Amino acid sequence: MEFLVTEFSLWKASITMKKSLPAFAMYVALMASASAQEAAEQVQTSGSAELKRASEVMIAPTRQNISIRLPGTVRTGEIISIQYEGSGNSVADSFMVTGITIKDDTCSIENKRNTLTGSALSDMIYARPCTKLK
Repeated sequence: MEFLVTEFSLWKASITMKKSLPAFAMYVALMASASAQEAAEQVQTSGSAELKRASEVMIAPTRQNISIRLPGTVRTGEIISIQYEGSGNSVADSFMVTGITIKDDTCSIENKRNTLTGSALSDMIYARPCTKLK
């Protein structure tokens, strides 16, 4: 008798799971698409962003991002000019764009390079708002 009750319970649970599985799958798909990062070749920025240097993260992990100015249009593979305030002086620097991803209206603009020891470091620029052009 116990076997029949257990078998019935498993069958009932199986039917319930089959009914809710499509709804669960749709929920997972919607959540994944809503939060997924998308690669971009070219983006339009507001001209202001935050810079986080990999070397500074390793030396002082609590350091805040550096507010910078950058071009209104940024493309993967180009070297862009950036400006920021450093030690009371205006600093002009360059940034080689090796990759761009966008999530919602925020772009992550990456400069990835190898160190002498062979490890990879990435400096990141976070621009918001940002729109994908290509």
